[in-house]
Amino acid sequence: MNTKLWVAGCATVMSVAMVSAQSAQTARQSEPVSKSAQQIAPQTAPLKAKAPASTPDIASQRALLDQYCVTCHNEKLKTANLLLDQLDLAHLGDHAEVGEKVVRKLHAAMMPPKGMKRPDAAALDSLVRWMEGELDRAAVTNVPAPGLHRLNRTEYGNAIRDLLALDVDATKFLPPDDSTRGFDNIAGALTMSPALMEAYLSAAGKISRLAIGDINAPTQAVFDAPADTAQNFHVEGLPFGTRGGMVTKYEFPADGEYTFNVKGVTGYFQAVLGQIKGEQLEVMVDGERVKLFD
Repeated sequence: MNTKLWVAGCATVMSVAMVSAQSAQTARQSEPVSKSAQQIAPQTAPLKAKAPASTPDIASQRALLDQYCVTCHNEKLKTANLLLDQLDLAHLGDHAEVGEKVVRKLHAAMMPPKGMKRPDAAALDSLVRWMEGELDRAAVTNVPAPGLHRLNRTEYGNAIRDLLALDVDATKFLPPDDSTRGFDNIAGALTMSPALMEAYLSAAGKISRLAIGDINAPTQAVFDAPADTAQNFHVEGLPFGTRGGMVTKYEFPADGEYTFNVKGVTGYFQAVLGQIKGEQLEVMVDGERVKLFD
């Protein structure tokens, strides 16, 4: 559960501590993770080229276009600057931009327009399927194989977000991508070394534990506001009309009960500074108010 903890108000905030109860209910559900994994898993099966369409099939699709589409989209009228009378269906992949436009219009039932004679649903569906097949076949044939490289920190963070629905700061787990930092001399090429492999394996272990959630023992996270943080003005990310406070992003590891302790800046005798009657301190989680303190 990726949430934001908002603490806003007049009182000067020094730190926020969150303690999870030992009686946490359940860990992160695994079903959404498996669904996401299925969605982005690479296709390992080899792509098999389909047999080229027969000439009679092309002729029938050509006749359908001529009857219902070319009446408006031709060289003479140039409706929407779409010249379907000049579209070579035998090499539709060479005119992918026009073909994709036609497919989108047909899918949205925008062609033929209302009031014009339309083909029956079966014929229209056959035309769309045939055009999509021709465009897909040309795309598979013409797209070069992607080069292989290791994920940089930005790509790695995006992959974790898409796969596990988990926002992580990749800079905390992986070394810098800049080879000038002295980690290794192949960072610029985004290739792999034994040291980098160890770093990625270590990151995988830590992020996996974070994604599953540990409910066996209570944990505590403390977020300190810098001592020189101005508490007299509105803090970006907090609701308008508030001043001071802090915003913290935190990944709650499991469903359960959490205790929030807010500590203000104190003086020599541990008394909170800036106590003003009539002012309030608000604690919010994902924008929802949790507590309002006087």
